[in-house]
Amino acid sequence: MEEEWDIYDIDRKKTGKIAKRDDEDKLEQGEYHIIVNAVILNSKEEILLSRRAPFKKNPLFWECAGGSIKKGETSLEGMLRELKEELGLVFDKKEAIHLAELRRDKVPCDFKDLWLFKRDIDIANEVSFEDEESIDAKFVTIDKFEEMFKAGEIIKAVDFNRELYNKALKLTKRKSYDYLGKELKVEVDRPLGEKRKSDKYDYEPNTVNYGFIPNTISGDGEELDAYILGVDEPVKEFKGECIGVIYRIDDDDDKLLIAPEGKNFTDEEIRKLTNFQEQYFTSEIIRE
Repeated sequence: MEEEWDIYDIDRKKTGKIAKRDDEDKLEQGEYHIIVNAVILNSKEEILLSRRAPFKKNPLFWECAGGSIKKGETSLEGMLRELKEELGLVFDKKEAIHLAELRRDKVPCDFKDLWLFKRDIDIANEVSFEDEESIDAKFVTIDKFEEMFKAGEIIKAVDFNRELYNKALKLTKRKSYDYLGKELKVEVDRPLGEKRKSDKYDYEPNTVNYGFIPNTISGDGEELDAYILGVDEPVKEFKGECIGVIYRIDDDDDKLLIAPEGKNFTDEEIRKLTNFQEQYFTSEIIRE
């Protein structure tokens, strides 16, 4: 079956249009698809490169593993699939750190997400080339990476440089993940049905109770915010289990997902319940 892509607008919102991979050149100005690349660093702070197969476009060039996400996938889901297909490597969502978002406005237009993973990998025993799109892999230093790029050995589409490398060295897993599976008390400051006032966004009334976890610190320096799922009336406070995290890749302000003990929700249900606010952000849902 031919690969299909969701098409996005300049604000990275789905347009409802679907394109086939071979129709990439038929996209119009302002229509975007999403590309992902993995920057994998080991404890020696070296970068994992893979080599493209001879039958592919830009044969035998080195690159950071990646590709286009498919219809229905999120950016991170597409990234994890590409790593499994190209290198036989299985990563958990919680290992992924969003490094950068790039936008290219020349047709065919795209958004590119660079996802960072920090893990020591035994190439000889852990890497495999299941889809035969890659034929080799190796770790290189940033100096060697720059040398190879200047020599034309690395595909030009690899948007990685020393500046992003230095940023990658400093990034760590989100602290919000530490609360997954824990019982937490939420103090509600925006109850179900209330409409938030904002000069930037036209928020809809809350479809869930929304509050914060006292004595915590989010990426924006304030307390971690939380959505309360499965409670159908306004409340002032609530104690429940953290069943997930909404990891905003374009914002440091993650949101915890709190639910009554033993109750769970699908990603689709979570998206619908939190859309009143999350529609203005790009995010991933992370679970235990």
